Amino acid sequence: LWNTDHGHVVEACKHSLKKLQLDYLDLYLVHFPISIRHTGDSSLPHFINLFELTPLDEDGVLDIETNISLETTWHAMEDLVSMGLVRSIGISNYDIFLTRDCLAYSKIKPAVNQIETHPYFQRESLVNFCQKHGICVTAHTPLAGADANTKRFGSVSCLDDPILKGIAEKYKKTVAQIVLRWGIQRNTVVIPKTSKSERLKENFKVLEFELAKEDMDVIQAIDKNYRSNIQPAKFWGIDLYA
Repeated sequence: LWNTDHGHVVEACKHSLKKLQLDYLDLYLVHFPISIRHTGDSSLPHFINLFELTPLDEDGVLDIETNISLETTWHAMEDLVSMGLVRSIGISNYDIFLTRDCLAYSKIKPAVNQIETHPYFQRESLVNFCQKHGICVTAHTPLAGADANTKRFGSVSCLDDPILKGIAEKYKKTVAQIVLRWGIQRNTVVIPKTSKSERLKENFKVLEFELAKEDMDVIQAIDKNYRSNIQPAKFWGIDLYA
């Protein structure tokens, strides 16, 4: 559910179903915890354009709706379940406080919170809170964006970290495999992206080994509270994470 469709949840979901040629979705997420002016177009051509083409006000700042609460959005998401359009609903990019609020007003609690989390941005409090309350945590940037984010946003990749390289040598694995295995062992779902078949095969092999506790502890100690994924402020003129 894109930000411009918080007041048009059923319409947006049906639009996606039509494009996907499906009768229902297994999982539907609120993309960001913010509602902005409805544009009537939730079918922009490419993901990054969703940020670049988002409606801004006359000052060049995100045109935020003030009459649609996240609670209203969530109850509309719940309606999708009762209508049979969606089996499970969830949230994305919600912090610990917004997640807590969602649990307080929900009739159907979120099945998933999809967030950026990797060795440089571990977010232990949020991950632990979600897991304590039965919310699956999905890491949408489990490799810190790797080369793509480095080239696009100038962010630093944890795949170049010397400590992680040392652990990779110890296990005779790639750094990416170590990072994905770490994510799995902390009971998060990891969804790495690759267009290369050899890396896809490599990713599957993370199920063939296990990191020792001492290595899990070493990785935990390199947390930098460093967000490497896209910063909406670059396009929206406002820092949603401030």
